[in-house]
Order: sequence, then structure tokens, then C-alpha cells
Amino acid sequence: MQFDSGNPPKSPAEKLIPIGHLIGAHGLKGALRLRLEGDDLEILRSLGRVFVNLSGGGAPREYRVLAITSLGRNSIRLQLEGVVTCEQAEALKGDLVMAAESDLPPPAENEFYYYRAIGCDVALTEGRVIGKVEEIFSTGANDVLVVRGEGREVLVPVIADVVKAVDLDAGRITIEAVPGLLD
Repeated sequence: MQFDSGNPPKSPAEKLIPIGHLIGAHGLKGALRLRLEGDDLEILRSLGRVFVNLSGGGAPREYRVLAITSLGRNSIRLQLEGVVTCEQAEALKGDLVMAAESDLPPPAENEFYYYRAIGCDVALTEGRVIGKVEEIFSTGANDVLVVRGEGREVLVPVIADVVKAVDLDAGRITIEAVPGLLD
């Protein structure tokens, strides 16, 4: 079923940040199940709009967020304006949901949005660069930077004993190599 109730982004320069993937319909009235990329539901609750990057191609479409409910760990029930049937919701299955960077609330002091760390160099405290942050995932206890470089992959826990400095403007994260980290 085709429908077009979304609007294109207001500005092509508007930076869109992935927040999750639509994994199907939830109920019969157009609600969607969203699998979050991160685990901060409160940030998602603060958004009045999201953008859906249709897997069939074309520009992302803007939708007003009507309701958000947690369904459990990293799973959300999302109601978007204009998506009112199960068929419309199922048609969006697999699509990427994004937020405009300008809509995100500013991070608290000593915090940052992890998407900004992707591509940063990771260096040891003595200065040697071991690679770049390729992705980030959560273990439940802490988040982990996936650092690739020097022909290998290093999983760096985001904890105070390991991550010593984060300079996103310079694109550099400094870590202390605790025993076993680089083995």
C-alpha cells in the first residue's frame, strides 16, 4: 500500500542522526515497533518529529511524533501522524528512523552523543593511535567502542578507568590500555 503523509526535511543541509529501525507494526491502528540504536528513551521522548528514510529510496520524510511507549529493552511503540493502519505501518518495516541533530537536547556536562565519536581516532595515553571508532554498542553494564586499525579490532569499554579524554572537535579519544585490552 502506498501512502505519502510525510514531508521532506525543511533544509537539505539538516543533519540527520540514526536513532533506530522500524521492525514492524504494533497493533491494528498504525503504531510501529522501533528498535533503538541506543538506549536513551528520554531523548526520543523529547522529539516532536522524526525522519523516516524509506528503504525504497528517495529523500527521508518528516513525521510528527504522536506517542512513544517503551516495549522493553531498546524496543519502542511509536505512533506517527498519518500512519493510521496496520498496512501503512508494515510498509515502513525495515526503514531507518532519524532525528535532526538540531532537535536533540544538548548533552549534559561531561557527556556526548555517541554518534559524534564515530570516525574519531583512538590514541593511547603515550600518543600512539590504535585506530578509529567504527561503531558503538551497549553491553548493559557499559558501552563499548569498536576500534579498528593496525589490522585488528579492539573493543574499548567506555568506563573511567579506560577512557581518559574525549575531544570530539579534534576527532580524538585518548584511552589508557589496561592489562589485556590490546592483547
